Amino acid sequence: MGIDTYTVNHWNEATHVHEPSILTIEQNFTFDALGFIVLPQLLSPAELSACRDSGDGLGDLCSEAGTVGRYVRELGGDGFRQDGPARHVPAAAAGGYDEASLPLEGGAHTLDRAYINLAGWNGRNADGTQLTRAGGDWEEVRIRQCQGLMVAIALTDSAAGKCPLVVVPSSHKSGLPAPPLPSSSRFAERPALAAGDVLLCAASTLHGVCPQGDGGELLVVNFISRTARPQGPLDQQDGQPLPTWAEGLGEAEQTVLAGGNSRRLLLSDGTTTWLTSADDADAAQRASSALEFECRDDHAERWAFDTQGFLLVEGVMDDDWVDAAVAGIDANLDRLVYRGVGDNKLDGDVTLADIPGAPTISGTGRPDLKDLFQLPAPHNAPFLKMLAHPAVIQRLNWMIGPGYRVTQNTALCHVKGSSGQMLHSGNANPTCIGKHYEIVNGRVHTRSGINVAWQLNDVGPDDGGFVVVPGSHKSCYPLPHSVRTCNERAPIRHIPMRRGSVLFFLGGTVCHGAYRWEAESPRRTALFTYGHDGRHPFAWPSNKL
Repeated sequence: MGIDTYTVNHWNEATHVHEPSILTIEQNFTFDALGFIVLPQLLSPAELSACRDSGDGLGDLCSEAGTVGRYVRELGGDGFRQDGPARHVPAAAAGGYDEASLPLEGGAHTLDRAYINLAGWNGRNADGTQLTRAGGDWEEVRIRQCQGLMVAIALTDSAAGKCPLVVVPSSHKSGLPAPPLPSSSRFAERPALAAGDVLLCAASTLHGVCPQGDGGELLVVNFISRTARPQGPLDQQDGQPLPTWAEGLGEAEQTVLAGGNSRRLLLSDGTTTWLTSADDADAAQRASSALEFECRDDHAERWAFDTQGFLLVEGVMDDDWVDAAVAGIDANLDRLVYRGVGDNKLDGDVTLADIPGAPTISGTGRPDLKDLFQLPAPHNAPFLKMLAHPAVIQRLNWMIGPGYRVTQNTALCHVKGSSGQMLHSGNANPTCIGKHYEIVNGRVHTRSGINVAWQLNDVGPDDGGFVVVPGSHKSCYPLPHSVRTCNERAPIRHIPMRRGSVLFFLGGTVCHGAYRWEAESPRRTALFTYGHDGRHPFAWPSNKL
């Protein structure tokens, strides 16, 4: 028999280079398959002694260059951080839990601590610099990242079947919630650990500290990646106060503006909205139970959004509301910013104005009206009404979970000949965790923000405007330059819309752009972006919400 000759490399998002794994090929295979590995005798006697002394020395051990930290970095990526205090489990600790149902964390309950292992693409120009949106050479890359990682340091020996720590192998990739698992379950394992061993376990692997009176001593520490949210909200004082102009708004609007700085979540049934505590069990559910689609009237919307990466909802606005919004824009055209022309060519977006090799979407720039919420009254009123509208909040809550904030409020004000926009997002350069999308038990999990476009005029098939590549939020190949420039239109779909409609799409994950505006009448679209700021744990409303 021969020996394995392959090596494992992973893409480092922070440095944009391939890095060889410090784990052996056997360890990489085991961790990917089982969701945990044991590193035998990783700690020296001196390091082990420091851990026993009330955790002294733990900071050095878990720094990026530390004995433990270098493995946490390998699995969690650059910028990982400790999530909560270390937990000391004394030797021979007793139980105190229901033997018929082990108190386990992870599994489908922990999408916000997901184990991500995805293939993607990175592009470089001929001189080796990072690829711009103008095209270049591509290389396939693989990104592996544990959004959460549990580290168990064995301070004393635990025999097989006696360890206080329980793990359920391979549960980190399960798409269904686990049934109650008793102590006697054949799925649950208590690994043998010797003093100085370190067990690394993906947070999405079912695991728990379940001592039964005859195990060894452990020190358990949780870590999260730089893009993951902590277990609880940060202190209120760490947040930014609301701007002065927002002080007179309603509680719902203030909550959406505050995002993770708020102690409350905004819920909706599509008709009304209400506020609840961020600790409300019905609001702060993990994505842990399958949605009963046959009992829901929005199953078709969820299917369409998951399938295509966008959702068009018609008839949200009445004529009076639309007319008021259009009048608000028309009264403030002196505030327009023309992106892609003049000084704004320096805004870093090469997808606008005169686009080399893209004659069908090149144009005279894109007129934008920014900060709609801050327009002089009464011109801002129609847009403030959009901010926390029940039809939007109800859908955002199943798309990304409550606790988000609005980060953009801009009107697109194209006239005939205004530029389109090169396609962007999707599996574009470079591949990153932020483009990750999956759905488990009918619940969406993505780190992409959601763009919400309120359409204020009819858009016909030949008028131009928003285009999208359906399904590109799950694409496996880089975006060809011919498609990016809209010269090859086979996968591209232009979306006609009626005034009063609202379009939701994955801003960072689905490939989208715009054709040049060809209609005689101006384009009027209010574009908002909602996303999480990392201060609230992920939450999904329960089925009844």
